[in-house]
Amino acid sequence: MVAFTLWAAVTWTAAINGAFGAGASPLPLLPAAILLPVIVGAPVLLSSKRIGQLLDAMPTTWLIALQLYRIFGSQWLAYWLRGLLPGLWALPAGTGDVLTGLLAVPAAMALATGTADGWKAGIFWNVFGLADLAVAITLGMIMSPGPLQLIIPDGPSMALDRFPNVLTPAFVVPCSILLHLLSLRQLRRRSETV
Repeated sequence: MVAFTLWAAVTWTAAINGAFGAGASPLPLLPAAILLPVIVGAPVLLSSKRIGQLLDAMPTTWLIALQLYRIFGSQWLAYWLRGLLPGLWALPAGTGDVLTGLLAVPAAMALATGTADGWKAGIFWNVFGLADLAVAITLGMIMSPGPLQLIIPDGPSMALDRFPNVLTPAFVVPCSILLHLLSLRQLRRRSETV
């Protein structure tokens, strides 16, 4: 919890102070904020015996149902409808988030049945959620102003590098990736014991 709290405090402080803005630093900080917690956190969380014990004691449905919050990705669709974000990014990112959030509870319910089909639903849901994040991150990086920009959108710019919107890619996205990875670890460990 200490590392998580520090990560949240640093991200929040950097976001408020505009550190993620295009041109605020010679290095693109937003991609680092997205990827660094995953690169550092995933090996630690996935190899920790204590986390493994916690996952073994916890119902497999919890880590899936928890991501119901992904329905709030509908904000990107609302921004697109208002002409504030390009559809090339907002449509796949927002739709993928909403679908991931909406399917979280049915996937958790299917998993709760304890059947092979329920287990497959849990795996599929995690893979779908990770794929959605991969698409959103990739499109975001190549469409946002900065050294990684390959596509200049016709219409509104990305504008995801300012507070408070920047907290989604800088904090919520890495948290979501780590939750998916922990859920997949939990499902794999349960399948080995069955």
